[in-house]
Amino acid sequence: MTKQLPIVKTILLALFFWGSSWQIIKAQERAVVLHDLNSVLINTVMVDFFTPPVASRIYAYPNIAFYECIRLDDVSLSTLSGKLNGLGKLPATPTGKIDNLVAAAIAFSYTAQNLVGSEHKLEEWRQRFMDSLLLKARGDAELIKNSLLYGKLVADSVFAWAKRDNYNESRGMPRFTVLQQAGTWQPTPEDYSQAIEPHWNTIRPFTLSSPSQFSPKEKLVFNLKKNSAFYKTMMEVYEIGRKLDTTQKAIAKYWDDNPNVSVNMGHLNYFVHKISPGGHWLMIARQACEEKKETVSRSSLTYTLTAIALTDAFISCWDEKYKTNLVRPITIINDHIDKNWQPYIQTPPFPEFTSGHSVISNAAAAVLTALFGDNYKFTDKTEIPFGNESRSFNSFYEAAFESSLSRVYGGIHYPETARISVVQGKEVGNHVINKLYPAAVK
Repeated sequence: MTKQLPIVKTILLALFFWGSSWQIIKAQERAVVLHDLNSVLINTVMVDFFTPPVASRIYAYPNIAFYECIRLDDVSLSTLSGKLNGLGKLPATPTGKIDNLVAAAIAFSYTAQNLVGSEHKLEEWRQRFMDSLLLKARGDAELIKNSLLYGKLVADSVFAWAKRDNYNESRGMPRFTVLQQAGTWQPTPEDYSQAIEPHWNTIRPFTLSSPSQFSPKEKLVFNLKKNSAFYKTMMEVYEIGRKLDTTQKAIAKYWDDNPNVSVNMGHLNYFVHKISPGGHWLMIARQACEEKKETVSRSSLTYTLTAIALTDAFISCWDEKYKTNLVRPITIINDHIDKNWQPYIQTPPFPEFTSGHSVISNAAAAVLTALFGDNYKFTDKTEIPFGNESRSFNSFYEAAFESSLSRVYGGIHYPETARISVVQGKEVGNHVINKLYPAAVK
């Protein structure tokens, strides 16, 4: 939990310097504050090594806190209170003057700080933010007091709501029991790790009526008869893996987004930290906002709806994974087809059906398509820091489809699973838009 920081002392220091403008930060710089906050959060999540489902939760709450402050600048945006599961009324705004961006930034930083391990990264950002404001301002005590205190009030309220989502309780639940039945998930190399987040369906969703609301009607059922759908799709991923071309390998690597790749070199074992799948899609959202020069309120809407869709998509997908408990390609292919076959990328430690990348990517794409249009062309530069070249797409759905295919090329998902998972993800994303921002689909 966050330490109580000397916010009152900060206020008293700032009283001598604050300006009379209600918007201290220039219009063209206001969205930069939100982009910067999300970059800090995504990097902190990466350093702290949170699993992808947990990371999605951490991205969502701070963006909701920011949105609830900044929406006051935009009459077209309404509160999420009463629309998100369990979120009641948030604190009323002060009667006096307030800079909503300052309040929003404070709300984001405190909320995020409560959710991560490396709290100092958010503390340091907040101090830099306050220092930059002090250089720009002179003289209005009421504005500084109202803005900072309101932001902290919203953060406290959002965090109190977050603590009721069953996350803390799920940390103490028992490990997943590995069954010895044919076709069920077994730990996979390199590390043969325990299954992660087997109780993620106990986390309160943001918009879903239940974790299984969008459980696919189609299932991929284990069956080793040669005329079965499972056998055919198993052989398909096997053959694809044996004949990967340069383009397919590049796609598999580009979308891998494994936040903790294990590397074994003799007796040496180490981990390579990378961005999470959800973080990748938030960066795509950022790039779209920057290219379109979206206002800070519109950018906040984009981040918030995307983060909510990602979180609910993980809950929906993980609910399905541990109910169907399907074996991964490497296990079944090594046991029955070719003991030497290896997937191109490392298999993550949880059941196969449905595909996390496919579900969350298509949920995010549904939101971004509703906000930016069906044929929004963009170049994604997210992976450049991780040694991959940028990739260009004709739409968000095209990017999401490639993300889905990447898991087949990587040898960790069956083609049939990817196809079914695309539908599940779109359903989750469209549900989020229809419930929270129906104006986008009118």
